[in-house]
Amino acid sequence: MQYSFEFFPPRGSAGNLALDMAVQQLLPWQPAFASMTYGAGGTSQLESLVGAQNLINRGLATAAHLTCVDASQSEVQATARQFIAQGVDHFVALRGDSPSPDYVAPADGYAYASDLVAGLRQWFKGTLSVAAYPEVHPEAKSALTDLQSLKIKLDAGADQIITQYCYDSNVLLDFAERLQRQGVTQPLLVGVMPIHDIAAVQRFSARCGASVPQTIVERFEAFDQSQDMTKLGIEIAFEQCQLLLENGFDQFHFYTLNRSPLTSGVLSALGAAEPKLACSA
Repeated sequence: MQYSFEFFPPRGSAGNLALDMAVQQLLPWQPAFASMTYGAGGTSQLESLVGAQNLINRGLATAAHLTCVDASQSEVQATARQFIAQGVDHFVALRGDSPSPDYVAPADGYAYASDLVAGLRQWFKGTLSVAAYPEVHPEAKSALTDLQSLKIKLDAGADQIITQYCYDSNVLLDFAERLQRQGVTQPLLVGVMPIHDIAAVQRFSARCGASVPQTIVERFEAFDQSQDMTKLGIEIAFEQCQLLLENGFDQFHFYTLNRSPLTSGVLSALGAAEPKLACSA
């Protein structure tokens, strides 16, 4: 089993402390890589650069998210080179969220993530990951067109796929089968986001093309509030990962939300390699 972690750029002293603690506590698990997100249009560019440097300084193989929406090609390329100068050799290439429903890409920009992948691949020799939506991207006309868009990104030079989190394992299994029928051979990293707050996850999911099955909602509703809710989040994520492992999935990308207990708990339950003592940074 292989696993990786995603973090987001901190803001303020409290955010920096939370990220530092999460990275420090997850570092002993020695992930294949750790990624740092990046705001659409470069809205968190400085924070992302600082956050990526934090991961690199800890000795982690670091992937930087890179978006192209509302930016020129030269601006995106310049940012990519800044990350590379820090030591990044892996990008998660994304279009980014549209700033408005009628958004049109700048004439000198990249219209789609596939264009970004092609632009980077002209000179970048490292790893390129792209996103996939098992439950279909909110802006896609259909599941078929969404899959076709993914295939274009892969054909443009992407090395692997990272999925949006999906709590319905049957949907994930069906998605993997559809990829196989399309002849996709690139590795599929399943996005896993253990639930820390069911109401918050429901709100976020409604905006990003994901859903929370009623069976999971009911488990949280029936949970004794006097007990540790973290344990239920770990239990649900563990059950899904175990089922996926039994069906041939062996690469998981944990959306940590800059927290460590849930991800550590799931890995421990799965019997992942015992973490080694972290070196002081």
